[in-house]
Amino acid sequence: MPAASVPVRFSARLRSIFTKELSMIHHELSQWPLVISVSAGLQTLESMQAFTEDWNRWLDRGEPFVSLRVFADADALVHPEGSAQSAKQWLQERGADIRRHMMGMASVVPADQYEKIRKMNVEKLFGVPASTFADSDDALAWLGERVMVPRGLPFDLASVRSAIGAARAATAAA
Repeated sequence: MPAASVPVRFSARLRSIFTKELSMIHHELSQWPLVISVSAGLQTLESMQAFTEDWNRWLDRGEPFVSLRVFADADALVHPEGSAQSAKQWLQERGADIRRHMMGMASVVPADQYEKIRKMNVEKLFGVPASTFADSDDALAWLGERVMVPRGLPFDLASVRSAIGAARAATAAA
């Protein structure tokens, strides 16, 4: 006897929970030493682990680099339950490498999240020049003025903007 199919109805609130996209992170390395990371959707422990593995690979290159992190939506800023301890451990393990190889970090967050997020002292946490912005152009200006140009690093604004657009598109398409 075949199993019966029973339709299930969820409230709008539960439906939104079940259909929320999980995190998608896309890294654009075409502008190295500028690493552009675009995140969208809710993080999972697995996606956070994959993100730290990516960082480990960049740190293991032994080359200085710069990070531009773009959080495409408020969900991308939410850390999954249980992630704080592993993040703390990773920062303790790789902190010296981060301070040695990371030249600077800019984070772009949704405008409606900016006031809450900007209070976090990312510079103190990572031990490198860092700042948070509500606008990509402000982040790029800061990276150019504070990190890239003083070190004589290439910084083609049009190419960087194009790479951000490509990373956003790749994240949205996934």
